[in-house]
Amino acid sequence: MAEESETAGEDKGKGMQEGIMQGARIKYIEHPSDVGFEVFGETLEEIFANAAIATFSFMTNIDEIEEEEEREVRLKAEDLCSLMFDWLDEMLFYFESESLVFKKFDIRVNDKDFSLEGKCIGGKFDPAKHSSGIIVKAVTYNMMEVKREDSLWKARVVLDV
Repeated sequence: MAEESETAGEDKGKGMQEGIMQGARIKYIEHPSDVGFEVFGETLEEIFANAAIATFSFMTNIDEIEEEEEREVRLKAEDLCSLMFDWLDEMLFYFESESLVFKKFDIRVNDKDFSLEGKCIGGKFDPAKHSSGIIVKAVTYNMMEVKREDSLWKARVVLDV
């Protein structure tokens, strides 16, 4: 079973996460061979934004990233888990193809037709200028969940590293 960690420690990529833990509701979970997190929020938009922040935080300290680039995103899926998978896969695509790291999000998530649209704001990752963390290869469906618990939304994601 995955062990949970709420503070930055010595596991994979944890050094990159310290700067964002206060603003976003993220709990990092340990996994035997990958990395993972749980995110919490009052809205779906908040957990999707927090999931992107958690993903990028394994790769760099997002506080070091400038806010000079903006991209529009439109996604549609068959359920909320698939939408979360597609969302994070899109974030990894932007990182791999354009070296973009996003840190602010103006998005709308529709839980009736499982769609997401909006804009992502961030900047270019430059390894000569920014802290480097671990390489995230892919999003996985392993242990993934997106659900409402009492008054909060919660999502759990494991990333392949």
